[in-house]
Amino acid sequence: MSNASSASADLPPDSPLAGIVADVLARLHEVADQPDAKITCNSLIELLGGKSHALAILVFSLLNLLPGPPGYSVVIGLAIMAFSVMMMADRPIRLWSFVGDRRLPLGLMLKLLEFLARFTRIISRFSKARFTWMASRGFLPFVAVFAFLLGGAMLFPIPFTNTLPSLGLAIICVGILNKDGVAMMLGTVIALIGVVLLYVCLWLIFVVGLAVGEAVVDEVDDLLH
Repeated sequence: MSNASSASADLPPDSPLAGIVADVLARLHEVADQPDAKITCNSLIELLGGKSHALAILVFSLLNLLPGPPGYSVVIGLAIMAFSVMMMADRPIRLWSFVGDRRLPLGLMLKLLEFLARFTRIISRFSKARFTWMASRGFLPFVAVFAFLLGGAMLFPIPFTNTLPSLGLAIICVGILNKDGVAMMLGTVIALIGVVLLYVCLWLIFVVGLAVGEAVVDEVDDLLH
């Protein structure tokens, strides 16, 4: 029996997220044990489940907290936006080939899910069913719209501005899966703070760019006259 399977046996019965993550981790270990093992965004979605929108958004939000190559956050943001649209429409998760065929580092994914399994076992001690109407099926379209907007905020390649929106969205998804409205509210506050900071950075970049542009124009005018 794998470590993930044995860990899932010790989970309390009222921690659905912890059980889900332990099961996905066990299946990912099975993939890793195969010859020439590899995983893409689409194969990860297959492991998570085609209707597991909140879990997919959770995993990709956590991925966005890790350092990656140029364009990494853009791919993650586009994937989250796609998941959000599919959650809103209650359709199975599918990704276009540009994103879906992107290969993910298997070792990193194992470490991420092992961390997530430990994290969910800890958070399940504090997270419980509260204000469950916020995690109800009827409220999910509103969550999906908010997640779509956060995914759009992740498209800006500004260092460190993706951290709070990604963390906030991950906490919102934890709340959905554990039926915990308090966690959803906390995640919303964190994400909104991140969005405000992003727009402050964009405004500062605009102001600095405008000032530099005016200085260059003035310098050119001085040289011409």
